[in-house]
Amino acid sequence: SVKPGRVKESAVGLECELYQSIDIKAPGSDDEVTHTLVLGLIKQIHVRRAVLTTDGSAADPAKLRAVARLGGSTYAQVLGGFDLPRPSWATRRPAKTDSAGKP
Repeated sequence: SVKPGRVKESAVGLECELYQSIDIKAPGSDDEVTHTLVLGLIKQIHVRRAVLTTDGSAADPAKLRAVARLGGSTYAQVLGGFDLPRPSWATRRPAKTDSAGKP
């Protein structure tokens, strides 16, 4: 077992295992890799209690003060959140049709 390094000042830490890395090539190039997309499986999450909601069930965006990278050297602060209900696929799914397109 390897004990992964963590950033002391960070309120959240993720222990990940490499799932896949995908080389991104420059447009119009067959071999010039300019970026690599790394996908990981999260194995363990460490969260400071100080950034949790009162009941401890989730991170409080106002306490967490997360930063998001938007692209290039542009970043944004996440200062709040909102709930957006997800529609049920069962009620949104198109009706099944036969090969002629009839229900």
